[in-house]
Amino acid sequence: MTWVPAVLTRRMLLTVTGVALVGACAAPSDKTSPGSSPAKPVPAGQPDPVRDRALAAESDLIARYDAALALPSVGADAVLSAKLRTIRAEHSSHAAAIGAGYTPPPSTPSSTPLSSTPPPSPPAATVPPVDAKTTVATLAKAEQDAASARTTDILSTDAATAMLLASVAASEAGHAALLLGGTA
Repeated sequence: MTWVPAVLTRRMLLTVTGVALVGACAAPSDKTSPGSSPAKPVPAGQPDPVRDRALAAESDLIARYDAALALPSVGADAVLSAKLRTIRAEHSSHAAAIGAGYTPPPSTPSSTPLSSTPPPSPPAATVPPVDAKTTVATLAKAEQDAASARTTDILSTDAATAMLLASVAASEAGHAALLLGGTA
């Protein structure tokens, strides 16, 4: 089966953003009294699966861009290299914003709960495609997948984090459109 990238239009990007923001506004808040903050920061050392997933996704995207930028076929195209470096820098900003104020719990073998879920497979960024066209299509697909995952996560977090994830999802959808040659 061959994957054919869809071109994202401004209308589609605005629709995704609107849906994400509606989801963020509809998400139950942790308000306990009038005038209190709509979102409570996660106490240091407490797990936040939504932030953990978002941080892992941003780390994966950064690794994908690093691998792509290391390819000779990408390095030979100055315009493409500049575009990829800019998008990579935005993912670094996303990771910083998602991680702001969040201290993940220390991971120790004894504190990791046993589960029947197999460990996740290593990111696909470890074996990048060789040619620039395939690399860009792969990055665009990864951006679309990340935008979709962040939009899904909006429904299972507090309002402040949901708004942040909506912004990240919109940015990732915009990255996909930019990579596919669409106008965002």
